Amino acid sequence: MNSVGQDVLKSQHESLDATDAYASAWSVALAEATSAADDASGGNHAPVKVSWGGRGKGGRGMARRTFQPRDIVVDNVTLEYMNDASVTGAGGGGSKMLLNDAYLKLLPGRVYTLIGRNGVGKSSLLKRISAGRIPGFPPHITSLLVSQEVFGHDDLTPVDILLENHQNMREQAQNANTFSITQLEEEMDELDMESDDYQENIEQICNRIAELEDADSDDGENESIERAHNALHFFGVPESAFSTPTAQLSGGIRKKVALACALIERPQLLLLDEPTCHIDIGGILQLRQLIADCVDSNTTVVLVSHDVDLMNDVATDVIDFRDEKLSYYTGNYEYFVKYRKERITHQVKQAGALEKQRSAMATSIDNLKKKSSASHNSITKKKINKAIKSKGKKLERHGVEKNDSGHHRTAQTDGGIRKGSINAIGASQRKNMTHKELLRLAETDIGPVPDKAVQFDFENTTSTWGDEPLAMVMDVGHGYQDEKSSEGPPNLIFDCVDLSFREGSRTTFLGENSSGKSSLLSIIAGKITPSVGNVHFANGITIGHYHQHSVDQLIQEGFETQTPLSFLTKKFPSKSEQDIRGELIRFGLSPKQATTNVRFLSGGERCRMCMVSMMLECPQLLVIDEISNHLDVESVEALIYGLKKWNGTVVMASHDANLIRAIGGESYVLFDGKLRRIEGGIDTYLEIFAKYYHKPKA
Repeated sequence: MNSVGQDVLKSQHESLDATDAYASAWSVALAEATSAADDASGGNHAPVKVSWGGRGKGGRGMARRTFQPRDIVVDNVTLEYMNDASVTGAGGGGSKMLLNDAYLKLLPGRVYTLIGRNGVGKSSLLKRISAGRIPGFPPHITSLLVSQEVFGHDDLTPVDILLENHQNMREQAQNANTFSITQLEEEMDELDMESDDYQENIEQICNRIAELEDADSDDGENESIERAHNALHFFGVPESAFSTPTAQLSGGIRKKVALACALIERPQLLLLDEPTCHIDIGGILQLRQLIADCVDSNTTVVLVSHDVDLMNDVATDVIDFRDEKLSYYTGNYEYFVKYRKERITHQVKQAGALEKQRSAMATSIDNLKKKSSASHNSITKKKINKAIKSKGKKLERHGVEKNDSGHHRTAQTDGGIRKGSINAIGASQRKNMTHKELLRLAETDIGPVPDKAVQFDFENTTSTWGDEPLAMVMDVGHGYQDEKSSEGPPNLIFDCVDLSFREGSRTTFLGENSSGKSSLLSIIAGKITPSVGNVHFANGITIGHYHQHSVDQLIQEGFETQTPLSFLTKKFPSKSEQDIRGELIRFGLSPKQATTNVRFLSGGERCRMCMVSMMLECPQLLVIDEISNHLDVESVEALIYGLKKWNGTVVMASHDANLIRAIGGESYVLFDGKLRRIEGGIDTYLEIFAKYYHKPKA
């Protein structure tokens, strides 16, 4: 699985490189500057200064008089993703522009939450930043990416990964510090010796240079190992996992190992791509502490997450990734949603007022036309026709915003006609159309378009069981055999579980990583047999099972040439292509996404594909494990809406408090091998957990 995952990431980078001419120019500029410095100094030189910015160079770059060590400001960011057979090997779907002439601005000590729909390019942008492939990006900034998908290694333990990452980050930090020292020395040379504050400025720069030189000192091996152990303890990784190959660890433990790397390194730029995926409540609490510590140390944090509570609690700014641009808003996600709602409400009210005014103007024109037809006086008729022409021009202009000078905004000088004005309709369309037809066209342009791109449309199931439980779990226990001893009973991770699920009910399982939630769900879904006890299913029931690693398994060997359409057609030969395409659309996958290589779909798009595969079996009971891991926040809201409308039965495990709260139903926690009901649901559980959870110091 590790080699396949690495191949996928490599293919994705190659796909981006194939269409990113700016990144190629940036790489050439770096290589030429390094080669020139080598020739001049015989290989012993300070980090090179790359000329990037200005006319014809693609960006503003680093050439600024005042040295700002941690400000990240890059203009003209362009990012294009190509899914072509020449790059991917199969499933070509053309290219997709992710960013076009966008503006990237990240300031120290801020926590930016990057939002946008699945497939818009959030993860691709973070990967490009981390790989240093954004032209004009400051080369002295140390960065660390915690990826959405953390693959295991057969030959590396958690401690090995932290030590290896520490070595890589140390080399990156040394290069960054040397570059910063060079910049500070240049700034020192430009100081005015005659100024009154010359001595003070010299001392500040010298102190800063001394700090950077001291930061290059390396810890001893024993101290590095001790720090690695402390970081793993901080995130609740059990000591028994310290010496276990990460390929044998759960997804939650692997994600905690990746977060522990960020804890011991503290880079200048921390990129977190869905950091709450797979981790339990304790891990989420420690993640919040990590972000708070990063803010205290003036680190810039960019967060991609579907967890609304997390974004509201830690974010200082929102970056909206939409329409190939990056838009910036001050405040957390709640403030952003409030602003967006107010803006939409204002636009609707404005459109209503505009329509009312237009109708009055059209009525006035019609009345004047009647007067003109009825008048026999040529002079009067001429005046009326002149008034009709004047009012007609006003009607066409009506809806065009005015600029700061009070003049009507025009397409030539002010960035285009306002959407919804009659002039926004092409002249060829306006020709020979009545005023009422023009008004109807303009009204269509103003009205909000129903959004089906993020929907989860679950088809209702038929009810045939009445009060009979769909599934009954009776005195169930489960465990796994100890590898050292193949004989004897298995070590149970939980036991004495008694539950029943009736039609239309909603049930959620909570608990820490490795407490047995996924195993219990697999037993309820009929995928594995319990070690103790048994499960009774209603006659004729169909169960849909979504495993937390279903999305990751789609990119394993054998799927590299599949598209959603080809995969589902092969799995359901009795279904027509039209039926499968229709089901894909019901779950927010467009015709283009249906024919895109699975490898080059985002995690959220692959999640939708898994849901379609599950729903094509027409289940009455859904068993879903951490389904929100790969979804964007807008998709999670759509999922909540879809599940609340569906009349079937849902059993799930999740750590997304907003999802659990919205779905409702009963909540249970697996703790110390026992399943206990939580009165009061997720909020009561969070209160109890936060009260009794002992947080280790960072």
